[in-house]
Amino acid sequence: MPERTYFDSLDDAMAALGVPLESRALARALTPDVPSEIWIPVNTPNYIAVRPHGERVVKTYVNRTFIEQRLAPTRYEKTYIVGGIADGPHAR
Repeated sequence: MPERTYFDSLDDAMAALGVPLESRALARALTPDVPSEIWIPVNTPNYIAVRPHGERVVKTYVNRTFIEQRLAPTRYEKTYIVGGIADGPHAR
């Protein structure tokens, strides 16, 4: 049994996970626009992982209510989204 379900695009993965429509533009804006592996784990299907091709670590996690970006080996930045409204470093 596969451990991950892979997607061709972030939009496809967000639709499968059920990320609210009003939150998807922010998720796209905070996710690197580079060729990437995009997947949802099969056993814990509560987030999307985005790992740029050629990299060993996931750079962005997209959840239904937050987006988490890896900035350094031990530093992540989390932006909460509630009803499409960001609360965090990228709040507008």
